[in-house]
This record gives sequence, structure tokens and C-alpha cells, in this order.
Amino acid sequence: MGLRRRFAAFRDRLGTTRAERDEEAPDDVADEPGEAPRPRLIVGLGNPGPEYQGTRHNVGMWTIQRLAERHGAELARDTRVWRATVEVGSRALHLAAPRSWYNESGPAVASELRRLSLRRDQLLVIHDDIDMDVARVRMRPHGGHGGNNGMRSILDALGGGDFPRIRIGIDRPYDPDPDDPDEEHSRGRPVRDPDRVADWVLSRPRPEERAALDAAIRDVADAIEFAVSEGVEAAMNRLNRRE
Repeated sequence: MGLRRRFAAFRDRLGTTRAERDEEAPDDVADEPGEAPRPRLIVGLGNPGPEYQGTRHNVGMWTIQRLAERHGAELARDTRVWRATVEVGSRALHLAAPRSWYNESGPAVASELRRLSLRRDQLLVIHDDIDMDVARVRMRPHGGHGGNNGMRSILDALGGGDFPRIRIGIDRPYDPDPDDPDEEHSRGRPVRDPDRVADWVLSRPRPEERAALDAAIRDVADAIEFAVSEGVEAAMNRLNRRE
């Protein structure tokens, strides 16, 4: 947003009363008793800095950017996170991307939950998964870190994993298998070497992979909005049937 538009928005806000501003703001009330759990804070994992923006490891952060753009919001830089608040079905939905390194995401997520006075089950985390095919998605209501160091950091910081998460597949690199008689049409042997895997996740996907990931991110954004209106379980059933 340009300086002139920012000033106009600020001037317009000065001309409203506190009651009018409250009326304009999205509803940030707590879930009703017995209501299906609904996410209030969506966190997308990735590494900070322009050199990492288009890398496979940042698909969680891409999703946050997609949601912000979809609702005409801009992610604002704060001490620990990039953040924005959008309105989905008259409810406030908080978006955040930690500004710390991927493997050190936990403290930023815990700080944002405290700032918003939210429970763990009102958090939803989006991250990449090298053990899933490119653009495959899976939503779960809770669980462990599954070997993902960003999730490990969040679980350590929060002291539990009772919050939903969405994994987006980025696959892993493969070596040709000399023992495979149909090597030309085989994916080969999965690479396990940590250095080569790190190079893979910190590299940019091929154009056809990026197109598939963009489509997956669109579906994930749709599912998140559905979770806000209908609950996590309903969104999970819809997203997991996407395959």
C-alpha cells in the first residue's frame, strides 16, 4: 500500500468512533460451547529472507501469503513474525509466518499464541513433508513432529501437539537404481544423506512442480477457510479426500 493510501486509511479511521471501529472489526469471540474446534491462528513454516522465498521448504509460508492476498491483506513485519488478520465468515483469522529459522519456529509460535490469548487447539500449522509426493496434502487434528524439525521446535515450545496441522508434499531426491531393470521409468532409490536432503528442500521446485504446489496451496487455503466456518474435522474430511 502506498503512502497516500496509508494516510487516507489512517485519516478515515480517525473519523470513526470506537464503537464504529468495533462494529467494523471481524468477530474475535471465543468458540461457542460444544462447537466444533475452529482454527484462529494459522502459521506457515519457512525460512526468512528473499533467497529462501521460492524454495520447497517454504510452502507453508507460501500458503500464508496466498491467504493474505486472497483477503486483500498485507503481512506486516513484527519482532518475531510476519502477521496479518483477515475476516473469514465474520470471524477474525490471524495469519503468521515466523521470522526465525525454520528449525527454530517454536518460540515465535508460542509468543503469538500468548499475544492472542488463544489455546493450542486454536492453532493450525502448515509445513512441507519430504516423505509425501509433490503436492499431496494431508490434514491431521494432532500428532507428533514426524521428523520435521520445525514441528519439533513448536512441540517443545508448546509442550504438546494437540493442534491441527497440514502437510504439503515436496518429495525427496532420488538416485538411479542400477538393479532396476526398468531404470528409465523408475523413480530410483530415495536419497537419505542429510546434506543432499537439505540441498533439496532449500532449492526451488521445477516449473511443473511449482504449478502443482500452487494448486495444492489453493486447496489448502480453501480448506482453512472451510475449517473456520465448519470446523477442523469437516475441513479435514474434505481436504483428505482431494486425492
